[in-house]
Amino acid sequence: MPELPEVETLRRALLPLVVNKTCTALKFYRKDIRFPIPKTTLHKQFENQMVSQIQRNGKYLLLKVSNGAMLWHLGMSGRVALQVSMSPREKHTHAIFQFGPETFLHFIDPRRFGCILWVPQNGKHPLLDKMGPDPFAPETNAAALKFRAKNCRSPIKTFIMDARRITGIGNIYACESLYMAGISPKRKAGRITLAEWERLISCVRTTLENSISAGGTTLRDFFDPSGSAGYYAVKLSVYGKEGEPCPKCITPISRMIHSGRSTFFCTICQRK
Repeated sequence: MPELPEVETLRRALLPLVVNKTCTALKFYRKDIRFPIPKTTLHKQFENQMVSQIQRNGKYLLLKVSNGAMLWHLGMSGRVALQVSMSPREKHTHAIFQFGPETFLHFIDPRRFGCILWVPQNGKHPLLDKMGPDPFAPETNAAALKFRAKNCRSPIKTFIMDARRITGIGNIYACESLYMAGISPKRKAGRITLAEWERLISCVRTTLENSISAGGTTLRDFFDPSGSAGYYAVKLSVYGKEGEPCPKCITPISRMIHSGRSTFFCTICQRK
């Protein structure tokens, strides 16, 4: 699944293609993906409008125009391909957006967990209204998170993956950040000290920044020829490494199932 660094990489790759450009044509090939596509609204509100900026909210992208924004989410398998025309159209291409004579963005999503929606000018939308702050936002600080986690009995990994508390941290980066911070994923969030929160936030940001840097700078280098996203090139320390030696202490990396997801960690380096 594309996570925050992949979505941020996509945002940066889209900037020169879309910002201060007008969407001159939209074509949809399905009535819905994860949710119904508001075709009539998008044709009326987004077509022939100039995009002023692209904003990332967690794992959502907002292509903003004067009267609102088109919202994209890539879901489990979504990607955006840059083509020079409407065709050829790959299988599972559900929408195409034209931003110039040779700039056609094909929205491709084989598993159909992504979405294309409309957000009005006031910015209110059910998918966005209850989201927590971004990991890079100033309000995401140790004191605020410690207060938010007060009396929370959930494991720290579950806490930082909860988009209502802090948005955009998926399974891969949660495992990697906790390993870098030396914090057990099983620790109760309410027991994390202020100093540990400071260390964890720093590690989350470093992990995400490293992945963003590795993701590429254009749509063409964001995906390799097989269609795999940029994060597959990132060097991971623990995620997917069960049984392999810990990079710090050579203890075999452990795996456990945590809230239905695999959690990878070192029993020695993350014993606290």
